[in-house]
Amino acid sequence: MDKFNAFSPLHGFVLLVIALFTATAIVNRRHRAPYCKPVGPFERSYAIAYLMFWIGTFVWLRIGPLYDPPTTYPLQLCHWCGVFASLVLLTGHRPLRAILYFCGIGLCTQALFTPLLVEGPALFPFWFFWITHGTVIGVALYDVIARGYRPTVRDYGIACLTAFTYVVIVLPIDLATGWNYGFVGPGKPDVPSIVDLLGPWPERLLAIALISAAVMGALLLPWLAARSFTAYRSQSAHR
Repeated sequence: MDKFNAFSPLHGFVLLVIALFTATAIVNRRHRAPYCKPVGPFERSYAIAYLMFWIGTFVWLRIGPLYDPPTTYPLQLCHWCGVFASLVLLTGHRPLRAILYFCGIGLCTQALFTPLLVEGPALFPFWFFWITHGTVIGVALYDVIARGYRPTVRDYGIACLTAFTYVVIVLPIDLATGWNYGFVGPGKPDVPSIVDLLGPWPERLLAIALISAAVMGALLLPWLAARSFTAYRSQSAHR
């Protein structure tokens, strides 16, 4: 069990576990909604546990046998979306909710379906990868469905600015070291990914930027349509 293959039965099982855990948390929160505090004990406990897990992981990766600079620094966007997910559970801070919704669902979801992972359950990276990505996507959905987050155009702008800032920080690091954090460097992942379809570097940077903005924009459209429909019905009712 030291190898992982995308689209294998194990991959499907992991996705099912994430889906069931997320759905259970959402149903439980909605069932208790009239009696819930803004931050319940489950939310607080999970958030703190994940933050401790995150910190412990990167300390151990830095000093332990798996230390590998191109892969074990906390420089992937998904790594920080995991931190934002915990902070959303703890604080409900609006800008963090925006980043988690647009960057988490819009940009990190592809890692669930085309994971750049080769280690199986016998190895620690398997667990960190799936717990982190499950936390990002699960909390983003939980925040919308169970806690009532509704994205706005301003939130979309915050998320785009965050993604741009991330690239501004990470790209020089990739160029200086030959690493490929954020998949914005000249290299490509060792396993097949969507990056293979985006052409040569640096031209693919523009493709990544446009696709990212479009995907996050698509996540905003249903909410804009819903608000427009509500406003139209309200106006019709008062005529």
